[in-house]
Amino acid sequence: MSPERPRRSTRELRASCDETLDAVRRRFEQLESAVAQFSPDLDETAFTAAWNSDDPIERNRADSVLSSFEKTYMLLMDLIALSVKIGRRLGVVTGDEKSSPVEVLRELKVVSADAERALRVQREVRNSSQHVYVELSVPDLREATKQQLDTSPRIIRGVASWVKALPPEPAEEASSPASPGER
Repeated sequence: MSPERPRRSTRELRASCDETLDAVRRRFEQLESAVAQFSPDLDETAFTAAWNSDDPIERNRADSVLSSFEKTYMLLMDLIALSVKIGRRLGVVTGDEKSSPVEVLRELKVVSADAERALRVQREVRNSSQHVYVELSVPDLREATKQQLDTSPRIIRGVASWVKALPPEPAEEASSPASPGER
């Protein structure tokens, strides 16, 4: 079991959110660059040929799409989770703490139902790539990547705008250290 970590202040959570926002934007640029190698529109024939190639350079081109897809997804989820944590801390997000952060942001209309569905597909493909790699379908990865390219900018903008519009941390939190048992 992990030792308990001290509770981060709202200011620290916001700083972490800003860092994650920067990281997801940078990773998304890498995804766009990786996909551009298979123009137009992540060409299925070229992508599949690179994926199945005997040439390691070609496989690396295809793998750069997978790597950027996975990392973009994980950073999006980190950004979403941090934003909901900040919202809960500030009392803006209430209700069932067992709800997924994506569901919370959809209910708040920060992300759309289409974006929520796209994230679900991305999660399934990402999990397949991590846990059952040999069963990862190139067409599934291609479609999930195309959805990620389409939905991520709106998700990033929506979450960033929502966090920016949240109220500042309470004055007592800003001036007092967190108690040791809080996370």
